[in-house]
Amino acid sequence: MASIISYFAKNVALSTSEGVEVYEFTGNGAAFVQDCVQRFREAYISDEMLSRIVVKSKKTTRKDAIERRLPKLTKNMAGDFGEILSYYLWTETFASDANINPIKIRWKENPDMPSHGVDVILLKKVYKDYASQDDKIYTIESKVWSSPMKDGHSSLTDALDGAVKDKTERAAKTIPYLVTQYERDGEFDLADQVQRFGDPVNVPYIKVHYAIAIVESSQASTHIGNFDKALRAANPNIPVYLLPIADLKNIYNNLFLNIPNN
Repeated sequence: MASIISYFAKNVALSTSEGVEVYEFTGNGAAFVQDCVQRFREAYISDEMLSRIVVKSKKTTRKDAIERRLPKLTKNMAGDFGEILSYYLWTETFASDANINPIKIRWKENPDMPSHGVDVILLKKVYKDYASQDDKIYTIESKVWSSPMKDGHSSLTDALDGAVKDKTERAAKTIPYLVTQYERDGEFDLADQVQRFGDPVNVPYIKVHYAIAIVESSQASTHIGNFDKALRAANPNIPVYLLPIADLKNIYNNLFLNIPNN
């Protein structure tokens, strides 16, 4: 499988002029879907869990088990697409040093409900058995917009506003949630390691928060033009990414159609 980032190219000129990291989709949509299918299926259910279900259940097929975990509503497909794409992009590139990478979508109680806490959270723990000031937490707030634009709307504003909430409140609330979920999965070592991030005041670590908007490419300039410049100026330390993708809605619809067959 090709790396996800290989389907995108940075628009250096636009990134410099607008203060937004613009990565334009330059690949083939059908090839992108095929390269993403297995990754996205694994975001919902692991190979190990699938095998266990098929072996133990007399009535559930592999396809059934996958389909039950997928959202049915288009708006929720879009939301999951943004979260999963961001997860893989950041683990491949911008947060490749993270070594605790929870796939939160596996823990959703209902496929058409949002996952708890921040969209994506990735953790770097330098030493397994004790804390370091070089430990790091990454969060990514993602927004996907493929519909006709509303007057004055920008998914860049929505994403940055969400990233500010991650920074001020949601990241801290997500840590105990991760601990609980790892405990329920019997991953007690991971639960212990995540607890290290529960007290940033007395045991500090590095925090990096990101915002990403994934939009229909024909609307990208409008998202940039409508971006709340005051909000941007007030939060200069939160990197903001824009991923324009042509035929975005068809791409993620085709991807979700193919996931059950993986």
